[in-house]
Amino acid sequence: MESMSTSGMSLDHALMIIAGEAAQQVGVYLRKVFRAPLEVFLKAGIHDPVTIHDRYIEARLQYLLGKAVPASRILGEETGEHVLEKAKISAAGALTLEQIQRASWEGGSRQGAEQILTEEFPWELARPEQREHAPGAGEIAYATELVKDLGARVRWIVDPIDGTANFASGVSYFNTSIGVELDGKMVAGVVYVPYTRELFIADATNATLYEGEHATEMYADNARLESEGIITGYFPFRDKDPQRVETSWKMASRLADAYATVHSPGAGALDLAQVAAGHTAVAFGTAMRPWDVAAGIHLVRVAGGTVHTFQTRHNREEPEYLRGAFVASARDLDPFTARAAVEQFIRAFQ
Repeated sequence: MESMSTSGMSLDHALMIIAGEAAQQVGVYLRKVFRAPLEVFLKAGIHDPVTIHDRYIEARLQYLLGKAVPASRILGEETGEHVLEKAKISAAGALTLEQIQRASWEGGSRQGAEQILTEEFPWELARPEQREHAPGAGEIAYATELVKDLGARVRWIVDPIDGTANFASGVSYFNTSIGVELDGKMVAGVVYVPYTRELFIADATNATLYEGEHATEMYADNARLESEGIITGYFPFRDKDPQRVETSWKMASRLADAYATVHSPGAGALDLAQVAAGHTAVAFGTAMRPWDVAAGIHLVRVAGGTVHTFQTRHNREEPEYLRGAFVASARDLDPFTARAAVEQFIRAFQ
């Protein structure tokens, strides 16, 4: 990110800088542990895995974001919503990988399994001074000074590893996602891909993709016709209800007929970022959670794309911009088939 005059920095830009720096810091760690021996635990089922790294990264993000804006709030995939009070920030910063691993073993059924030894990560290697050319590193000090007293006006919506199943399998399509609310309004979004070092980032008015030091403004410019575009998304193909499975495949077939290619890459926030960057035409979801979409929906909208969200019985309490049933599309594309398919799917299972 190019340096800007400190007197002209806005609150949304400052919050974006802080979120971007936090995502890049934990990205250093994720690059180190990616494709290393790994233990995978299950939350709701086989499609909802979690690793000790998810929990470790969320703790680190609590520490970094809470230190920047004490008494701000966080909604995280692993720990839910809470206020980043001084004691909680300190505890998150002191939490060790060994402690998280021990808690994971004690809380799960791992009979007959052999524990993989962990090694603590020296977090000083992830600091801005170790990454002098990293986007935004030169603006951190002023950005933090600008927002340090905002407190509860700020809420961070965090997915430490979006695409955990990919990460756990050695597939590089995963990311850290941070959406930022100020006074109940989404003002910044960050999606950072550790393996490729791509940083998709937006404040309230501008969206940019950083690939190393190379910056490209994002305009969500892709296909004009559905038949020319790639669509990414997810239906629950595997389900105990045979009718639900059959409906899923019918919807997938309908989309396959309408679009050039249908992909299910496995990381919703990154799918949305790809639409913002103009790499794909459409991304959709039917039952994602706020941390899956907070940053990504913001990126698409700031980049000039369109996001249509759907109210369901699972998300009716969420603000419109945090609803995980959505169709996001390139700026000049009307994704009428995708919208109709998602709406029909939701209606069938309300």
